[in-house]
Amino acid sequence: MPIPAVSIFTPTYNRSHVLGRAYQSLCRQTCLDFEWVVADDGSTDDTEALVCSWIPAAPFPIRYLRFPHRGKPYAMRDGFAECRGEYLYELDSDDELAPTAVERGLSIWASLDCPEQYHDVNGWGWVPETGRPTGLPFPENMNCFSKRRQRHLCFKLGKGAGLCGEQRSFRRTAHCQSYPFPIPDGLTFIPENVLWNRIYCDYKRFYTNDRFMIYHQAEQADSLLANTRRDARPAYHYYIYHFNEIFPHDKSFHGKEYLLAAAGLCYAAARCGYSVSHLLRDVRPWPAKALCTLGWPVMALYHIFRP
Repeated sequence: MPIPAVSIFTPTYNRSHVLGRAYQSLCRQTCLDFEWVVADDGSTDDTEALVCSWIPAAPFPIRYLRFPHRGKPYAMRDGFAECRGEYLYELDSDDELAPTAVERGLSIWASLDCPEQYHDVNGWGWVPETGRPTGLPFPENMNCFSKRRQRHLCFKLGKGAGLCGEQRSFRRTAHCQSYPFPIPDGLTFIPENVLWNRIYCDYKRFYTNDRFMIYHQAEQADSLLANTRRDARPAYHYYIYHFNEIFPHDKSFHGKEYLLAAAGLCYAAARCGYSVSHLLRDVRPWPAKALCTLGWPVMALYHIFRP
């Protein structure tokens, strides 16, 4: 079987009722130099039968991977290891790929000077329910800005569109496979940004106003993000990992970003019921320890009045 240029990667759990939409969007691609890797996190519906029924007639290779039900991070970590394309695009099971996405993603990668310096080509999406993009346009010179300025603009432009910046990227598969995906013991979910932000310590991003994704906002109510509203442990470990592993590797994080992360960590600790001594035992850098010593009592009090 020829090695494809792109692995379209879809982690899924009991989403057979929307998976067909993702499949049809792949069939409409103007470039078919890709494989579709479906990582099933132990679904109990008819996901397996549905995906396998598409394999004989699909105009691209489909690889169905079934894992025990452990949570999205495990499906991503184990599924990434099976991807064969040079580039990897994560397509959620409830979303679609824009018809020219693969063609444009490969074209942009081929046009880059010094492509070895980059991890991903990052674009916005489109929300059919509102008729609006998931982010306001990047400025023309976006790729000339500092990393800190780029992060600020991503947040600002995403918030300006009302969706806090739903983005998707054509990533280097080798990076997704070689960097460890930190999954804390006892958790079934942690935001995948812990992986992406660690990779961004070492590689650049290329920003484009191409809309690779069709984002179905109405399908997000039962998404995995709902877990973070009930359980603060993913947020707690997210911030701990940033202070211990990401901020020491990427000095572009400082000032307001560092303070906001410390406030988020202290608030998450309070929601988890963790004492300040527990927090100081987990966070390693001394500036973070100092901020948490000052911030934990404030955020613990805040949590009492706004749990």
